[in-house]
Amino acid sequence: MATIEREFYREARGPAPGDIDTWRLIFDQSSARLLVCHEWQTERHAGVDEFAIDDFLAEKGAAPQALKVLLFGEATVDV
Repeated sequence: MATIEREFYREARGPAPGDIDTWRLIFDQSSARLLVCHEWQTERHAGVDEFAIDDFLAEKGAAPQALKVLLFGEATVDV
């Protein structure tokens, strides 16, 4: 079965124009899993990491915040 993907965040990683990080939200229909894929590309190396969505949303940083805004809009958090 197919997967459904949506890029939700991108940022520069290094000095070269092609050095980038991208994050995508992925729904794998065959396993019914929702996960986050982080890909990076630099002149020296490239890589891919996958995260369970709950683990990713628990992290701090610009990419998890971008996904929260995509999913929930601008929201306030009760502490």
